[in-house]
Amino acid sequence: MRRLKKILVFIVIPAFIIFAGVTAWGYFVLMPKYNEVMCHNTGPEFPLKELIGFDFDDSDEIYVDSSKLTASENQLVVLSPDGHETQFRVEVAANDAQRRRGLMHRRRLDKDSGMLFLFWDVKERSFWMKDTHLPLDILFLNRDGTVAKLHENAEPRSKASIHSGSRVWAVLELNGGTARDLGLVPGGGRVIHEAFESPEQEDDL
Repeated sequence: MRRLKKILVFIVIPAFIIFAGVTAWGYFVLMPKYNEVMCHNTGPEFPLKELIGFDFDDSDEIYVDSSKLTASENQLVVLSPDGHETQFRVEVAANDAQRRRGLMHRRRLDKDSGMLFLFWDVKERSFWMKDTHLPLDILFLNRDGTVAKLHENAEPRSKASIHSGSRVWAVLELNGGTARDLGLVPGGGRVIHEAFESPEQEDDL
């Protein structure tokens, strides 16, 4: 019993006093200083991203410089009904992860760029504009690159389904208004890209 009292007096009680003192010091001294610093340093220069690991504003925003898209798969030509050819440098979404991501979280897209979605089979397709901040022209394309359906200026961030209306091979997304500028209409205009067959090969479908 006497030994237990010594333990309480010389170990437990001092440890408790130290713990209580540190806690009180942290609460009454450190916390006010921390709050003051946070209140005065949460502007653009404050390294909030480094502290929490992400930004609250546009943390996933992506920009791709189209001038750096130099591979052959990135080269695409849109042939207008009048025969005029317009060159584009596009990103290619050729797998499920890339197609799901699409052009989400983009706030700018170079004039001569876009995204080509390749599915490698011919089926009906549906798209939406969730988390997509730019108006887009959505071109549903046949196996030979001809325009099967065109949806102009898709509404940003809309969750409405945009359906192909028929079986298509690929989809091309461009800046809103591009299709009209090029005179594209369903059945008029064609996309030329290494992934498409020539019109003569379409009979293989």
